[in-house]
Amino acid sequence: MPTAKSDLDFLLKRASESESFERWLDLARSTGWCEHPVRLAGTSHQIDPATGEIYSSYSTAAEPNGHLLKACGTRRATVCEPCSTRYRADAWHLIVAGLRGGKGVPEDASTHPILFVTLTAPSFGPVHSRRERDGSSRRCHPKRRGRCDHGRSIRCDEIHQPDDARLGEPLCIDCFEYERAVLWNTHATELWRRTTIGIRRDLAKAMGIGSSHFAAHARVSYAKVVEYQDRGLVHLHVVIRLDGASGPDEPPPEALTIERFEAAVVSTCQRMSVAYPQTRGVAGEARWGDQIDARRVALDSATPGAVAAYIAKYATKSTDAFGRLDHRLHQSDLASLDVRPHLKRLVTTAWDLGGRPELEPLKLRHWAHTLGFRGHWLTKSRRYSTTLGALRSARSEWTAERRDPTEGLAEAVAVKDWRYLGRGWDNRGDAWLAHTAAAEAAESRVLAREARLAERKHSEG
Repeated sequence: MPTAKSDLDFLLKRASESESFERWLDLARSTGWCEHPVRLAGTSHQIDPATGEIYSSYSTAAEPNGHLLKACGTRRATVCEPCSTRYRADAWHLIVAGLRGGKGVPEDASTHPILFVTLTAPSFGPVHSRRERDGSSRRCHPKRRGRCDHGRSIRCDEIHQPDDARLGEPLCIDCFEYERAVLWNTHATELWRRTTIGIRRDLAKAMGIGSSHFAAHARVSYAKVVEYQDRGLVHLHVVIRLDGASGPDEPPPEALTIERFEAAVVSTCQRMSVAYPQTRGVAGEARWGDQIDARRVALDSATPGAVAAYIAKYATKSTDAFGRLDHRLHQSDLASLDVRPHLKRLVTTAWDLGGRPELEPLKLRHWAHTLGFRGHWLTKSRRYSTTLGALRSARSEWTAERRDPTEGLAEAVAVKDWRYLGRGWDNRGDAWLAHTAAAEAAESRVLAREARLAERKHSEG
């Protein structure tokens, strides 16, 4: 609650002007109660193209604060929770459409071979971790004995709690291979690209045809989300679907069974590699970690809705839990960077590697805030399902039609002139009102979801 007297006076004045307050609520609600809305000023005219007559005009001068509001649209929950919630919902619809149909994907696509695969990075040194087996927590590193070359113990008998600040921290910070870890993050996207090529080649071999003819018989579609582990390395959650040559409208050839599909995916992931660039102190190649988890969607415990929800929640995560690495860094930021020591070492390692001439094409200083990772967080192949742009356009059209389905002429031409005024609320009073409304909206969604689940259980029971 705002504490300054000026903030309280503003809230009282805002509430006393009922018409202006209702219009402000409409504008704020249209952003989804965004925490950092974009402020725009200007005019808009609707013109009849046949006569050139202006039959509708709008100016932001008449608005309560003299401007329009537009949601910032960020995906990061650490920046704006309401916008990230909407992004997560869009990601869920995008992913689940490719699993069970809808949004332009035929329902028969759900009967195609589909795998939910998790790919991790290899080990670059032991770190404190939370281990579980058969539902019970296990000790961190109980079997290790002795000390490392730097005199530190390589054993940890503790059972770490989920909020333990040491999770992801190396047992010995000097033993951890920071340069190879950063370069692994850098090459993760290329490693995945080569993996998709290898999967197609393995499937072509199983069919007894050349890899160049595979596209005439079948197609591999996927959607993937990148997540940061506590140790600062990315891992991938991927949904992979096998279709016929024309995409989800056509089933794959009968020779490509779910067993052959799974075998091709796992074997390709096990052997695929990308050579590290030649630079001092780094040798070898980037490979996937030993833990390759592949589940058959709708046949194992992985159901379409649960898989989509599991993947979508990672689409809104940041490099670190507090959002301190949500922006690109300058050299002056490195000394005062307030993140845990392991992440700071990864950031500075990426910065130092970026200064080497032989690694200049990788632009590692540009991507130091992502610990060297250079790809997108949520990507998909062209034929997997719908797009985020299509989902947003459909939502905008639906919202506009609800507002006034008969407004304007069908053939009207809109002439708009907008100016960018800034980002964020004008004052703390408006910010508090939006934050309170966002919390109430989130609670309402949770209650509605619980009510639907209870009603479903009651009808099934």
